[in-house]
Amino acid sequence: MAGYYFNLPQITQLTIPQQAALNETKQIALSGGPGTGKSVVSLWRHISNYQKGKKSLLLTYTTTLAKYLSACCTTQNQNAANNVKTSLRGKPQMGSSWNEVIVDEAQDLPINYYNDIKRISNVSYGADDSQILYPDQCSHQSQLEELFNSNVPYVLDRNFRSTQRIMQFARVVFPNAYIPQATISGLANNIGELPILLISNGDRYDRTNSKQDNSIFEIINSFRSDTHNIAILVPWKSDAQLFENVIKEQINDFSIYYEDSTRFPNGCGSIKNVHITTFKSAKGLEFDTVIIPNFHKYNEICGSFNVEWQDYYVAATRARSNLYLISHYDMPKLQSVTDKSYI
Repeated sequence: MAGYYFNLPQITQLTIPQQAALNETKQIALSGGPGTGKSVVSLWRHISNYQKGKKSLLLTYTTTLAKYLSACCTTQNQNAANNVKTSLRGKPQMGSSWNEVIVDEAQDLPINYYNDIKRISNVSYGADDSQILYPDQCSHQSQLEELFNSNVPYVLDRNFRSTQRIMQFARVVFPNAYIPQATISGLANNIGELPILLISNGDRYDRTNSKQDNSIFEIINSFRSDTHNIAILVPWKSDAQLFENVIKEQINDFSIYYEDSTRFPNGCGSIKNVHITTFKSAKGLEFDTVIIPNFHKYNEICGSFNVEWQDYYVAATRARSNLYLISHYDMPKLQSVTDKSYI
């Protein structure tokens, strides 16, 4: 099976607001929901710096996203690719000589982090409060705006990733997420299919069952191709390990990643186009088809066990075209925004 398929939009394909943010001569403060192009703008701004003879450092929270963004840079400028780092491992130190530090997913770092790097370099950033995954060590957009009060704000509200029905699902299921009507309306030409809710009638305490496992295989076999990315997204690494054992019964070529310094001492390795990972490690990535097993746990575990509604929101909005939710029992509140089927 092929590796994770990615395609960096050409600079000429950027929208007028994205072009404006890219070309801004001052530092920028990007905001917008999932799929609106915050990472793309940050990436092209980073590449453009090197094309102009400047030095910049692009930081993002997860090692998976850092690897993905670096690979995108490689086709444009190798020096830019070499200077994409994770924000925790790549934090610039005193004496660094960067013209600009660009922080993607800036909401996932504590505000003290920025107090430190502000003394070293000019800082641009992209952030979205609805995608905060670490509430105890985050920076809200209001805090970032106060600290970087001279940054020029740019709001991106056009979604380029998901279908209208996926975003309508997200708006109903995650009412605390900021999804403006303009985002929904802007997807009128990409309505798509309703997310699919598959009900296995399994024991609510079972971590998986044969009906759920077989459905996962059927979905993968229906869509797998060299240019179709499929993800199985789960809340914890123990679940990732569980579904790794399930998947390898029938599929040989897939990838898995979760935060574990023993198993993955260098972070995420190569990503295949069938990928198992946690909600948090999927941040910033996108997949044509997303499968979320055990979705019935959403109402049971949010607010505890280091899982918040934002984790599920991030997972669901990784999907470009197809979103499959597998539950051990019916979830009537999803009736208006899913196509339900018993398995």
